[in-house]
Amino acid sequence: MIGDVVLHSRIVSVGGCQAESDFDREISEAVAAGDSVGGIVEVTADNVTAGTGEPFFDSVESEMAHILFSIPAVKGVEFGCGFAAAHMHGSEYNDVIVSADGRTATNHDGGIAGGIANGNQIVVRVAVKPTPSISMTQRSFNPASGRVEEFRIRGRHDACIALRFPVIAEAAVAIALADLMRKQFQKN
Repeated sequence: MIGDVVLHSRIVSVGGCQAESDFDREISEAVAAGDSVGGIVEVTADNVTAGTGEPFFDSVESEMAHILFSIPAVKGVEFGCGFAAAHMHGSEYNDVIVSADGRTATNHDGGIAGGIANGNQIVVRVAVKPTPSISMTQRSFNPASGRVEEFRIRGRHDACIALRFPVIAEAAVAIALADLMRKQFQKN
C-alpha cells in the first residue's frame, strides 16, 4: 500500500490455461516432459489519484512498462484490454465517462486515459516467458565445435517462473506509482 493506493497481484494464466484449477495440472505435465510453461500475472491498483501521470514521457503506462520490462523473463505488458483492444471497434472500446471525477462505466483503458490515471482501477498484466533452462534435450550452436549440437541442462529448474512473479510485478508497479506520485506532489 502506498498512501491510500491498494495493490493486488495474481496469476491469471499458466501455460495458456486460465482456470486456476488447471494450473497445477499444466505445470505437472511440463515437469513430466522436462519442459516449462509461461504465464500471465495481473496487478491492480485502486485509489490512484486521478490526474497522476503525464501525457507523454512520464505517462503511467510508460513508467510502469519501463520498470516491468526490466524484470528478466517479462516479454509483454498490457493495460486494461491490452492486445484484445486490437480486435474491438471504437464504439465498443471507448470508456464512457459517468461522473465529474472522470470515472467510467467500463475500464477498457485499465484506469489510464492519455497517460494519466483517471480514477478507475489501474489494471496491468505482464507476460512471463517459459524458462529456457529445461531438462529435456535441446539444440543450439556450440562455438567450440562450430556446429549446432544437442545438449542437456542438468539440475533443478522451475517449470513455471511466473509463479514467482506476483510479488515482483506488484513491487515494480508500486515503485512506478510512488515515483509518479512524487512527481505529482512536486508539481503542486
